[in-house]
Amino acid sequence: MYRLLFLGLLIARISLADCMAQSGFGGMNQLSEKLVEQRWQTHRQLDVMGGVSLIGAQWRGLVSLNLETANYPFALRLRGSVRQGPLGRYAPDWDEAYDFLRLIQFARIQADNRYARIGPIRDMRHGIGHVVNHFSSSASWDARTIGAELAWATGIFEFSGFTADVLFNNLVGARASLDLPYTSELGINYANHHPTNLTAWSIDLQSELFETGRIAFAPYVSYAWYTRYGDGLAFGADVRSLGFLDILSFRIRVGAFYNSRHFIPGYIGTLFSVNNSQNRIIRSGADLQSIASGDFAGLLLQEARGVTDLLTEFELQIRDTFWIAYSWRRHYGTQRLSELYFRLFMKAGAYFNLEVGVDRLGEHTFADVFTAFSEQSALIFATVLRIRGSIFLRTEARYTFEPIDPVPHYLVQRRFEPTLGIRVNF
Repeated sequence: MYRLLFLGLLIARISLADCMAQSGFGGMNQLSEKLVEQRWQTHRQLDVMGGVSLIGAQWRGLVSLNLETANYPFALRLRGSVRQGPLGRYAPDWDEAYDFLRLIQFARIQADNRYARIGPIRDMRHGIGHVVNHFSSSASWDARTIGAELAWATGIFEFSGFTADVLFNNLVGARASLDLPYTSELGINYANHHPTNLTAWSIDLQSELFETGRIAFAPYVSYAWYTRYGDGLAFGADVRSLGFLDILSFRIRVGAFYNSRHFIPGYIGTLFSVNNSQNRIIRSGADLQSIASGDFAGLLLQEARGVTDLLTEFELQIRDTFWIAYSWRRHYGTQRLSELYFRLFMKAGAYFNLEVGVDRLGEHTFADVFTAFSEQSALIFATVLRIRGSIFLRTEARYTFEPIDPVPHYLVQRRFEPTLGIRVNF
């Protein structure tokens, strides 16, 4: 039934048929990775930092180096850390050859209609996020994978793709989109997770019905399916502006999802790398000797019962100094499948940055997001504050996950790391 309904809607919209290209693909528009304000500027900076690290219940000393360089169209950030405590060195800092790749925070080239980036994947989304929605390859920070993103546009055609690991043994995804008349865009999305043999497809169509005062109204429809599981239909509308008053951009979205059994909207999301049919999050307090009993957090696709979801989203950016994004998907069913996504970034000059990211999965009602973090939560809090001259304070806190060997499962890990640094521009 979903397939017939979608095809009917698609035929109706194509008859109307220059749509906005897909915006915000992966790290393309991340303000935290914009090192210069103008193309003609260059940037070379070295931060030397030292402080303390609290991971779990263990305090350690911390030394960290941060190197940044930018010369249009190229930008790079490298960061490496060493932690030492009473019980010895923190092994995950340097215990495998892949840790050399983990020095890369990002390396990117972006010019006109071409974009390429290497680094941990963050906030990856395809289309409206029907399948791939805010995916991150760093949910387990010490086990994060270094991925690659690529986007290219020409004329009315645009292609984008990513891999969660440059070794191509993890998640890969691609999107092809076509601009149609009447500011419409038709997109086809594909994703495959090699370790679990999960394959997903989605097709979406969005059209700006009208625009007034540089504010546009753009409804959309999307159909998605997993090849061995269920399918779902989504529709809704955006109210958006890419240059309101020439200082800010915003988007407001309201939408609905209709899901069959064995389908979860945005299943390939923030915690997918630690919570899928192969890797699971162990509930707090669970007996590690009885993992086989299935005491895990989160639901798998085969456990989903379908039903409906309602979505509200808001995103606002003011120049290159402020960005806030919020999304709440309310699941109307007995299972705990509601999700909250929140991001905040602020920048003022060279010595003040604030970055906040909160993800709450496995909730039921909105009131649940004000309770203590559960096993299906993620947090990043990072700030840089000038003390005097080139001396600054950097604080980072993470609610992340640590792998349990030899079984590929994960436990919640809390990290807090305040450091004092000195900055050298060269």
